Parts: sequence; structure tokens; C-alpha cells
Amino acid sequence: MFNIAITGPESTGKSTLAEALAKYFGTEYIPEYSRTYLENFEGRYSEDDVVEIAKGQHKLIVEKKEYSQNILIADTEIIVCKIWVEYVFKHSNATINNILKEQDFDLYLLCDIDLPWTYDPLRENPNPEERKELFEIYRNTLTQMNLPFEIVRGNDEERISNAINIIKKHLHE
Repeated sequence: MFNIAITGPESTGKSTLAEALAKYFGTEYIPEYSRTYLENFEGRYSEDDVVEIAKGQHKLIVEKKEYSQNILIADTEIIVCKIWVEYVFKHSNATINNILKEQDFDLYLLCDIDLPWTYDPLRENPNPEERKELFEIYRNTLTQMNLPFEIVRGNDEERISNAINIIKKHLHE
């Protein structure tokens, strides 16, 4: 099995890409747990909420890995929670870092910020400078953790095509 995680700042096409890749490769994808968790959320979330989201996302990933056959695609993963806590709450979280140590993907697709930010009530960072800063945080985190990643760029169709080509290249290595 080949495990792929889609990661990156908000509003970079992760969900659209996950759905398209799952369709192309004839597999399922793991949805973003935070959407389910925060859907009916009233008020401000806390660091504890982000920890619960990390736990829920990890659980979904582990469950899908148990019965997936060929390719597994995750629409987000635990690095997102790590960066989320560090960016918003200005410190790392031991629980999230421990969950992250259990995460195992063969390839990370880092979505670039070249798509326009789109409003969504769950999104927080429309400022172009914040988006650039967050993208660099993702890139640096993946690099520092020595994880295999490639950056996916382009409009929706180009992005999907680029991601397919990246995955095919890695499948044949």
C-alpha cells in the first residue's frame, strides 16, 4: 500500500485534491476530521479542541489503513494540528507531537498558496502575508522532519494533474 497525505495551509485545495485523486486512482480518501468536529461548534475553539481533532484524524487514518488495498489518500493529517497549535497558541503540544510520531505516510503533497483564499466560516488566515508565512512553516516542518514531500501548484485542473504525475513518479521509484 502507498500512503499519501495532503497537507498545507487552509484554502489551498486539499479537499478538492483528495477527492479528485481518490476518484482517479479508484480508492477512498480520508476526510478532514476537523470539519466534522467544528461543524456545529459555537464559540471559540481551544487547544484541547485541536488535540481532540488530532486524535480523531489519527483514528480515521488508522482505521482506513487497516482495510485499504492499494493507495490511501488523507485529506489532511497531524502536521496540520501541530502547526495549528503552534501558530495560534504559540507553543507545541506534547499529545499532538506524540500522535505525530505514530503517523506514517510514503508521500506528503504540500499544497501551495497559489489558489485564491476562499471564505469559509472555519478559516482564519486570509491575509496573504500570513498565508506565505504558514506555507513556509509547512515546508520547513516537512524538511526538518525529513519527510518525503513535493509541492503541488496550479489551478484546480493543473493541480490535480500535477499531483497525479507526482504520485505516479513515486509509485514507480
